[in-house]
Amino acid sequence: MQHEDYRRLVEDSPIAILLVVDGTVRWVNASARRLLAAGSAQADPVGGALEDLVHPDDRANLREGLAAAQRAEPGEGVPLAEWRFVRPAATAVTVEVVASPVLLEGEAALALACWDVSQHVERLRDLAHRATHDRLTGLPNRSLFEDRWSQARSRARRTGVAPAVAFCDVDDLKAVNDLHGHLVGDAVLVAVAQRLSAAAREEDTVARYGGDEFVVLLEGPAETDPTALEERFRRAVSGVAVDVPGRGAVSVRCSLGLVVDEPGDPAAEVLARADARMYRDKRTARD
Repeated sequence: MQHEDYRRLVEDSPIAILLVVDGTVRWVNASARRLLAAGSAQADPVGGALEDLVHPDDRANLREGLAAAQRAEPGEGVPLAEWRFVRPAATAVTVEVVASPVLLEGEAALALACWDVSQHVERLRDLAHRATHDRLTGLPNRSLFEDRWSQARSRARRTGVAPAVAFCDVDDLKAVNDLHGHLVGDAVLVAVAQRLSAAAREEDTVARYGGDEFVVLLEGPAETDPTALEERFRRAVSGVAVDVPGRGAVSVRCSLGLVVDEPGDPAAEVLARADARMYRDKRTARD
């Protein structure tokens, strides 16, 4: 293959290719220009620092990757960590990169071949989120709650400050479903999730445990009286109103019980105590 044929092959490649010398972009092909510009006009990347094209959070990985690639043999492809190129309007594209040492007009350079993997990364994130979050309410699910509780217990063994666990149950949700339909019942669950989340602090975890049950993990309750914590969440869900098209509003009450964790006890026992306290609250409301 002639030199000019090879050059045209690289220039017309659907893969974005950048040639970098000492951290400076010396040449890019048409695909790289399209990748970096995303259809918008922007300054020519040639002559600028490669780091300026990369998201600040990824620049440490960039430097490590380039250093590793420079130690490779000529022509050897070195897969690098994923980077995000920053594009116009502060948009970013995640790329997978393979770097190869080359000579550019007699100078040592790196050829960076880049693939846009943004959609793949987004799908992976979406799958990970679905695996750990409830699809209806968006709250952490039972699995994620139990993982965070386990971590909180480990911290409690070091600090001596145990978390608290609140168990919340939507009263008579079945009656709401039977009378108004499951769409209204789902709206009730979403509303309860929002009320509990609004009452929680940033460090707390509100999760949907299953069906009409929610749990709240509160770390550091030593600063606050557990009874006051319980009352705060009970008030938050004491009367949850949801509009029913053509029928006005339906209001539901939730029962709630909170206990301070005992990290030395099985988690199931602690949750059972919170559940029992919740049922006492439910019976009190009915008496």
